[in-house]
Amino acid sequence: MRAFCLAFLLLGGVSVAHADESSGTWTGTLELRGNYYWEQSTRVVAPEGGVRLVAPNGIRLGADYLVDSITSASQAAGVLEDVRFTEIRHQISLSGGYEFDLGDAQLDLGLAYRISREPDYLSNSFGLTGALSLNDRSTVIRAALFYVHDEIRQRFVVGAGMRPSTGGGTSADAFREDFDALALNVSWEQILSPVVFFQVAYQYGWMDGFLANAYRRVAVQDVLRPENHPETRHRHSLTGRLVTHVRATRSSVHLGYQAYMDSWDVAAVSPEIRVYQELAQSAYLRLRYRYYKQRRSFFYQDAYTQTLPDEAYVTADPKMSAFRVHTFGFQLLLETSFLADTVFDVFRAASIDLSFEYRWNTNRFGDGVISSIGLRVPF
Repeated sequence: MRAFCLAFLLLGGVSVAHADESSGTWTGTLELRGNYYWEQSTRVVAPEGGVRLVAPNGIRLGADYLVDSITSASQAAGVLEDVRFTEIRHQISLSGGYEFDLGDAQLDLGLAYRISREPDYLSNSFGLTGALSLNDRSTVIRAALFYVHDEIRQRFVVGAGMRPSTGGGTSADAFREDFDALALNVSWEQILSPVVFFQVAYQYGWMDGFLANAYRRVAVQDVLRPENHPETRHRHSLTGRLVTHVRATRSSVHLGYQAYMDSWDVAAVSPEIRVYQELAQSAYLRLRYRYYKQRRSFFYQDAYTQTLPDEAYVTADPKMSAFRVHTFGFQLLLETSFLADTVFDVFRAASIDLSFEYRWNTNRFGDGVISSIGLRVPF
């Protein structure tokens, strides 16, 4: 049962802390993490840190800071020539929550705020979350509502940001666009037996505003013109997950499936399997495979060879094409309980994790690598 519980912690990134109201004790968790992503034209290095606090009265508080360095060799990075360019993004996230005891049920409510800023982009998001636990917490119904407002600008290596013109140059008008989005998530979680868990979730997303890339150009009959996407997009996603624990081998198996479709005719399916294995008393291994297959948007073409009006929807975004991705990866987690009663006793409840994934991608982004290392210290 220990590996089964740990699998849930790994999957959700949950840190458990128990404050003590009688003694006025605060508890919490400190987490430090380094993330790395690489593909043919882009490299991202993203260190982050976060803290979770639980007050004696049960109020939860959280704060996270992330900075990523994005190095790209494409025009999408904000340059007029295809040269290497690096941008820095800063992100701060704040959260809070409290669980109300309703007798036979528990209602958990939460608030979240995030701000993300880079030289040509400002994003603000606000969220409300709720979870109703029933039947001695064997049934959980969750809902979340998020609102996002983004401000998009342009920044070139030399000079001020300018609005791109149809011929591929720039006009004298500064580029200023906005983007708004709403996302609604609902899910049902059910413990079916001591070793079987099931979850189903639905997400609806609405986006409105500038949904293209401010820098990307599209070749239409060998003439470069700005990318142009529809200004509204509706997204639907349905996800299912089945988890079982095998006591004999101290293993947990997670089977997942996601179906996606939107108003741009993009549709995708994504089955996934994860296996969590207890290697020793304080060491665990997670193996993961995910397959993703997508249908192209209605306005994507490999090459625009016909004359199109200026207002026609055109894109050079590989994510709008039809493609497939195979993802293989692993995660190792080590609990540091062996440090108890040593000079490093303060870290006796800490954990260290290391993950690595390789993506075989058939679109123009090409293959990629995702890796992460993290340290979690409860206090």
